[in-house]
Amino acid sequence: MATKQEMIDAVLDELKTATADIQGMAVISPDGMMIADKLGGDQGDTAAAMGAALGSLGKRVAETLKVGDFQEINIRGANAGILLFDIEHRAAMVLKVAGGANLGLVLLEARQAQQKLATIL
Repeated sequence: MATKQEMIDAVLDELKTATADIQGMAVISPDGMMIADKLGGDQGDTAAAMGAALGSLGKRVAETLKVGDFQEINIRGANAGILLFDIEHRAAMVLKVAGGANLGLVLLEARQAQQKLATIL
């Protein structure tokens, strides 16, 4: 049987092959620790810490504005975008997507991966 880490990596690998618009991804803990890093380069630890802070802020905004349970955040930059998906309040999945990405397809695939990760974590 595969380890939890191997199962997480398999979900991320499957997501990466679903669309070329995804440039990198990671699964992070709520306290900013990296669980799985497929972002590329040496930005992993910093991205994990900032992703955890962003997720925490998103949860607080959702609670304050009474919009229901926090689910995801979409940041669009001039050249690329960042998507952050909550995973059952136990972790978060961070995606870096290309500028001009087909967000419909990316969101569809990412939400499926989010559900798979929720069963693993």
